[in-house]
Amino acid sequence: MGVLVAVATVTSSYLWWNTDVLGSGSFCDGRLEGGDVRSALDSTGRVSQVRAQVDSSRAEFACTVERTSRFAGGEGQRITVKTHSEEGAFPFTTAVWKKPASRSYFKDRMTGAVSSTRGYVVLPESCWDKVGGIQGSRVVFSGEAPVATVEAVVEKGSADRAGLARLLTHSARQVAEKAGCAAPAGTDVPALAAPDSTRATDARNACGLPGFSLPEEAVPAGRAEPDREVVNNASAHTWACDMHLAGPDKAHLSFAVTTDRSFVEAAPKGIETFQTLPGGKGAATTDEAVLKCKDNNVYFTVRSSFEYDRALKGADVTPTAYVRVLKGTFQNFLDAAADTYSCPRVDLP
Repeated sequence: MGVLVAVATVTSSYLWWNTDVLGSGSFCDGRLEGGDVRSALDSTGRVSQVRAQVDSSRAEFACTVERTSRFAGGEGQRITVKTHSEEGAFPFTTAVWKKPASRSYFKDRMTGAVSSTRGYVVLPESCWDKVGGIQGSRVVFSGEAPVATVEAVVEKGSADRAGLARLLTHSARQVAEKAGCAAPAGTDVPALAAPDSTRATDARNACGLPGFSLPEEAVPAGRAEPDREVVNNASAHTWACDMHLAGPDKAHLSFAVTTDRSFVEAAPKGIETFQTLPGGKGAATTDEAVLKCKDNNVYFTVRSSFEYDRALKGADVTPTAYVRVLKGTFQNFLDAAADTYSCPRVDLP
């Protein structure tokens, strides 16, 4: 009898600490469904709520949950999901959202993307002036023309991409409904457009674009030379390329193009000042552009990593020359990518 009791005790402890049997059905006052969290944190261990910022009268929230195991081999995971208020084409212009080609983009219905460490869903435009970010007891909106989102940050471990997309999608629908703005269409989780495998960069046809190359002064010898690249072109609305450059700084450059209406319209309303291009061809900065193309408006951008900036500094590139390097890099990219999207050729301001 004692042996049976001991076995039962061990089994009970295992089920409690290394699985989610009889786990919570939801977290943070119902803002996150238990099944969605378990799908995103797809490992062994028990899921529990760590902290919550929730006001039942508002759509905004921030919720942190974790999955832990008391047994060897169990990977600890922690994730925070929250409403947020962004500016402009934020996934392509801010240091927080690095390497756009490495993400998996939602293929249809909703605007969003996920990686193993973070993800976002853009709420319908009718929600943008109704949903902000929550900080303590305050709700904060960014700028004059914010972009309302639901975002996830994996603070420990990694997330399953499909599971994270499911978690964000369902959360976004709940937020939109609670805010009284149009809910994203459809009930299914969008299919994901995954990035291609890493490949060697053809320096004369970088990112698979015929004739695209970096200006000579953009590739200081021994510090930041074309090496490998990742391209994501599986989405109907977004194309991205991350160029990994050989050298001690491990620098990279990222390029992106999107026809997604959310970002095409939001970009000129961000913190950068766009200048109107001659001939009504669109508007641009030194590293962003919205061009009036044959079928629709298209957004283009380039972003340099901190490591790339350091590589140029190490090669004694002056601040004035640095601006010229980035502008020249973006100009070369626009020249190579324009025809693909039936866009006009333009000269950057």
